[in-house]
Amino acid sequence: MTRCVQELRRALAAHGIILPSLRVDLPSFVSRYPSPSGLIALGNCNTDTALRLAEALRAAEVKAEFMEGARVVLEEHGELLIDEIGGEGGA
Repeated sequence: MTRCVQELRRALAAHGIILPSLRVDLPSFVSRYPSPSGLIALGNCNTDTALRLAEALRAAEVKAEFMEGARVVLEEHGELLIDEIGGEGGA
């Protein structure tokens, strides 16, 4: 769980987001959650941080949609794209 907190903290920091109270939820150590599952306390944040978090999530969604579209294009037209850049069968 500690590694999970560290990874989340690094990922958020890459977007300029800091959640000071991000931590392992201590009561989950004595709960019925099987190891390594447990709870991570995201804690409180100010409105500026919440807006930056929302912006980062929206940007990730747009990127995921773009990547999915690019994958479909490559699957449908991959050979044509290779030919156009001088690959197999190119001029």
